[in-house]
Amino acid sequence: MPSNDTRMSMLAAPLTSALMGTVWLYRFPDKIEHEWKRLRAVYRGKTGSEANLPYAGLLMVLRASGATSATLNPTSKSKPPQFLALSQRLSPAHLRAAVALWEQALLQTPADEISLAYNSDLADLFASVEPEEVAVWDHVRLGPHAVDADGWVWDAAGWNLASVVAGTGLAVDGRIIALRPDTENNVMVWDAEHLWSNNWLDARPAKDKKNDSLERDAEEAQEPEEWKIRRHYAALRVEVAMKSLHSLPVPLVVMTPRVSRLSNQINSARTAWWAPRSPSRPLLCLNLGGKGKYTHLEHTSRLALDAWVRLMDEPVFPRGPKDTEFLPVSAMDLSGEPGDFRALIPFSKSFPLGKGVGLHTVTALAEHLSAVTGQDLVSGTQVAKVLSVAPRKTEYGRDATLLDDTDLKDIMAAAGCSKLRVLALYQHQEMRTRMQRLLAYHFGRPDLADGMPDDEIVQLGCHTEVLLHRAPQLLCHSEHHDRRGELTDALPGLAAEDTGVVALVETEYDAKEWGRRRRAARREEEGAVDPYALDAKPEVSRHLARHGVLAQFLTPETRKRRSKKKEREAASPLEALGMELAADFPGHHAIGDMLRSAGLVHPRLTRAISTGGGLKDRVAHLGLHMRAQLGDRHVNRTEEPKLMWILTAFVPVGGHWKALAYLPAHRGGSGGWFNYARAQALSRSHPIPEGSRGDVILPRRIDHALYELSRHLECGYVLYVSGDSTRPVWPLLANKNADLLPDNDGLANGRPALPGATLAPEHRPQAVIRTTSSADPSIPLPALFHEIDEDGNVSDGDKTSNALFQLDGTATTFLMSRRPHQMDGKTPSAKSGRTQGRWACDDKEQQAETWFNLTATEIAVIHHPDNAKALPYALTAARLCNHALAWEHRTRHPLPIHAAIQMDKNHPEYRRTIDWDSDDASG
Repeated sequence: MPSNDTRMSMLAAPLTSALMGTVWLYRFPDKIEHEWKRLRAVYRGKTGSEANLPYAGLLMVLRASGATSATLNPTSKSKPPQFLALSQRLSPAHLRAAVALWEQALLQTPADEISLAYNSDLADLFASVEPEEVAVWDHVRLGPHAVDADGWVWDAAGWNLASVVAGTGLAVDGRIIALRPDTENNVMVWDAEHLWSNNWLDARPAKDKKNDSLERDAEEAQEPEEWKIRRHYAALRVEVAMKSLHSLPVPLVVMTPRVSRLSNQINSARTAWWAPRSPSRPLLCLNLGGKGKYTHLEHTSRLALDAWVRLMDEPVFPRGPKDTEFLPVSAMDLSGEPGDFRALIPFSKSFPLGKGVGLHTVTALAEHLSAVTGQDLVSGTQVAKVLSVAPRKTEYGRDATLLDDTDLKDIMAAAGCSKLRVLALYQHQEMRTRMQRLLAYHFGRPDLADGMPDDEIVQLGCHTEVLLHRAPQLLCHSEHHDRRGELTDALPGLAAEDTGVVALVETEYDAKEWGRRRRAARREEEGAVDPYALDAKPEVSRHLARHGVLAQFLTPETRKRRSKKKEREAASPLEALGMELAADFPGHHAIGDMLRSAGLVHPRLTRAISTGGGLKDRVAHLGLHMRAQLGDRHVNRTEEPKLMWILTAFVPVGGHWKALAYLPAHRGGSGGWFNYARAQALSRSHPIPEGSRGDVILPRRIDHALYELSRHLECGYVLYVSGDSTRPVWPLLANKNADLLPDNDGLANGRPALPGATLAPEHRPQAVIRTTSSADPSIPLPALFHEIDEDGNVSDGDKTSNALFQLDGTATTFLMSRRPHQMDGKTPSAKSGRTQGRWACDDKEQQAETWFNLTATEIAVIHHPDNAKALPYALTAARLCNHALAWEHRTRHPLPIHAAIQMDKNHPEYRRTIDWDSDDASG
């Protein structure tokens, strides 16, 4: 081992045959296929449903009643289940009873007619099978660089591993905390004494205020106090799962901790747990549907609980003599100390207990995992410490390096224009003043901070200008969307020769008020209208984009801004203005993102890429991002799926960089490569195209886009792909196919192996790099750091490391530790959770804050030249994660992918339709 090594251990451990345990396989006779099809036909006749049988309900009954994992395989409509896998052997009578009760509930048998003596050929077949005990490990396929297994293997291993983790209490904060598994392979803190609790009065105590008006005092005196003292609870929940990492030929157990904030009511909740009477049985994880007072148990959970009550003779909900519903009204109120039935808060909202568990708890979980498995944690060795080279730096929010550069004209030329015009559209005088001051500061004209005329072009510099215009009818939120097109067409300054036009636009938005109004509309209250139906923002963005103008929106300030405390006297009028505006973070971010959308790339990017061990070759850097979504009627799949996919490219041109983006062809015209700003305008002015990741032609269309660019490049190119969204499309992007070799045509299993693989060698990417964030639970969190000196002595390392590590046992897989920028702040909450967990924290204000821990980005060099090492490519990818165009901090993905993601987020339809295959797992 080299001297002075730094080692990082992850919240993951390698698995062995003993840890994975065994399962009982019930292999059904061939004639069971007839019984499955018969039952599905009867079920469809009873319910009118064309869906598959809800097998999940049966599996939940088996898991809860038998304290076992349960998986049926396969479960497609064309292939009904052929075997059942259980981690515990169940008696034939138990199996028969569970299947018979589930079948009766499925077929809507009246409650007073349901019987254990029900005649079911399907249940008889289940009971007749003699199971075989097999080792889970024997069903894992291990290659030189890959791990693969059928779906039931991952589930069975996860169940057994959750039992191992929960078998020993978690030692943290001087206490031993019991963990209880649930039916979805999570372990939870369930005992009330180990829950976290807080109320708003303690979380946000009233501060002494000077010079408050009598009116405000009177208002505060009339505020109800009950909500302030109502106690809220939260629990530690840890997902335990078998996972794999790229090029690592051993399966892993990965733990992902979360703070589960518990609701005081069941209204609109989506996830709940119920605890059986016996503490040895797992918690039943339930799904809920409906909204408000119409919240109900989802069909599968309802079937499972109905069968459970009869099988175990254990009621789930306390019932009164007048209760007729399975989920009685009395169960809807979850206030007070949590009981046997608990639900997650239905959506992210203000809560007196913050998100995140903090570094200390992650470390405790890592030590717990190592102890219960008897394995060393998955580790890596530091290969690069300094990743932030020539990053974007600001002075009081201003990117002086870019805007004061003597080559700004050439930077603009690379972006496709010789001049930049800012069209500032506002409704209110306060916003006009704010925009005027922000633009004067960022473009170095403090003399204009207090005086710019409306509807006249004002020169900000040799290559920039601004035009202020009041447009209240266009910008106000209302139903007159049909008029916004003509109102946009009448705007001044929309076009100028060889000039890029961007718009800084006022928009009114109050998250709390809009949330309240939206809930009122969903409840169909009289006169209530969903504010998003009146929202001017998407329409204004779309209509401006028709004219090639990119809109950047700015919301009014909702609270008085605190001026930055002057550490010294300003040296110039520009600096004085900057000090006054220093705390206007939303305003500075809006200006920065506006410049990003214009495609301005500073040549400091060259230094960031090539410094030290980075790539020395002159290459273009491309990024691929995908996101699939459906419309509002996504539940019934009445709309065609839509797929936003974007390729971006950063191409070296002389001493500068040209930003490009590719748009697929749409109904209104052809696609192609455009400069980044033009591509955004075209994208925003058209709907998201229809399509899905499963389209056979999709990889070929992307290969065509790569060919179109590569044949005009004077150098090679490196392609970065988001593992979160693109893994299902190309075989070699999946971990299980790391040992798969493409044929001479670039195909693997008859499909294009990688993006660009089917092209001629001279048009293929020089390297393909997959980046995956730990927002995806398959990527373990950084947990422990150790320094090893030249004598082999081990000491604790920097627990907030921001470095790049190479994963042990691999040559092409790297993990970049990411410290959230909130941890670098000077507020007390920035260091919350570093030295203690939430159990030991007596500061109720700190309990209400988000506690941050390190996250990670996996950088997998899937393909690179045979005569080169993977490290320069991985290091370049890591450097590009520290080089966003309009952000000083580290991003989850390298610059080309990040630029594509931001382009997607700026589309008027973004988040106005619903992801049906989420690309961003939530933490």
